[in-house]
Amino acid sequence: MIFFTKWQGQHAIILQNSDLTAVILPEHGGKVASLFHRSKEFELLFQNPHKTYRKAEPGSDFSKFEACGFDDAFPTIDPCDVLVNGSIIHYPDHGEIWSATFEYTVENDSVILTYAGRLLPYRYEKTFCLSGASLVCKYRIQNTGKVEFPYLWAFHCLVNCEKGMRLIYPDGVTTITNVLDCNSFGKAGSQYPFAESFYRLPECPMVKYYITGKVKEGKCGYYYPRKNIIALIKFDLDSLPYLGFWCTDGGYRGDVNCAFEPASGFYDSALGSYRHGTGSTLLPNMTFSFQIVTTLN
Repeated sequence: MIFFTKWQGQHAIILQNSDLTAVILPEHGGKVASLFHRSKEFELLFQNPHKTYRKAEPGSDFSKFEACGFDDAFPTIDPCDVLVNGSIIHYPDHGEIWSATFEYTVENDSVILTYAGRLLPYRYEKTFCLSGASLVCKYRIQNTGKVEFPYLWAFHCLVNCEKGMRLIYPDGVTTITNVLDCNSFGKAGSQYPFAESFYRLPECPMVKYYITGKVKEGKCGYYYPRKNIIALIKFDLDSLPYLGFWCTDGGYRGDVNCAFEPASGFYDSALGSYRHGTGSTLLPNMTFSFQIVTTLN
């Protein structure tokens, strides 16, 4: 079932079946504002603490708006300046998708959202549908111009934290690489052997790290003991071979949330991923396609 309503004062599209309710905000980057397991009365996504949304414009400072729910970071996470066809283009904080207004259509049990890039010539399409206890997200990003451009895509899905929760990693993780300077993990670029402690939430105000190198399995997730629920995220390994992890315990604006971040590159910016030898380029007429499925059981 698909219907329309208001969510914290914003136009919202609701997808609902017997297992889940998903709330999508087309005027706020096509953000999934809520993913709720109905029988267990469990909300996965970190909620907007302000109970209202301000409308960002392309290029807005991400930190001044509502960092909540599930949206997309494209064509970068960290702001950076890149060379496109001989000109310097500024990629803004967390890219331009999170601030975009999407057009949408409804086809059978799916919602299809589309956006024509302003920063660069591309068509961005994402399709949402529910399948049992899963939210299925399909993406198509097509270069509609005549020049190639570098990009980074990252899954920016902020989830709730609770005491005793466990993190679920892909198989075969051996090392993590720190991204942010902090007391617990040292300087950015420091590497550490993967250990049992990484299955627990880090005890520090704010942390970001990546699995070192490409992951060997396209899955990650969380176990919430209070509701005895597993949130499992499956992603296309060929398209998103790198995996970051973010957590804030009050260190970022007082928010408390965490996020596994499957990504196309390592790490955190379109420019930085090239410096690490993992950059991606969207050629003219090329389409970058992939799927992410989030299941609550």
